[in-house]
Amino acid sequence: MFVRRHFLIATFVLVSITGCANESSTAPAVSSQNLLDKVDSTILGDKFTYPVTDSPEITSAVITIPAGMETGWHLHEALLYAYVLEGTLEVTYKTVAGTEITNTYNSGEAIMEALQTEHNGKNNTKSDIKILVVSIGSPDLENTVTLP
Repeated sequence: MFVRRHFLIATFVLVSITGCANESSTAPAVSSQNLLDKVDSTILGDKFTYPVTDSPEITSAVITIPAGMETGWHLHEALLYAYVLEGTLEVTYKTVAGTEITNTYNSGEAIMEALQTEHNGKNNTKSDIKILVVSIGSPDLENTVTLP
């Protein structure tokens, strides 16, 4: 009886351990999806460099643009990475030549924003837009400069 009870307990433990091992081996694996991969220029094709500073700063935020609203004309002195979490954003850029270029960014798109270039983002849809922005700068650079 003693041997049989120990055999049953050992069998139960072995089945439990095997079951746990099988469960963990069928669990989803960690995955990765590249959003940007070794990008070396902004959305307008301009090359960029990291700020030379002894005091680097990184700032991140989620920007919400309500339906029918716009950001207003502005520019970025610091590098800015953006990822559209929700919605469709239309951005108009004023080029050095004085022309305008309009790009549309959809949910799931990532961009390196233009530097020192006037631009305005618009939400022409009926839903809010949410954008994750990450600025890579320094105390000497403004992440965003609002323009008149």
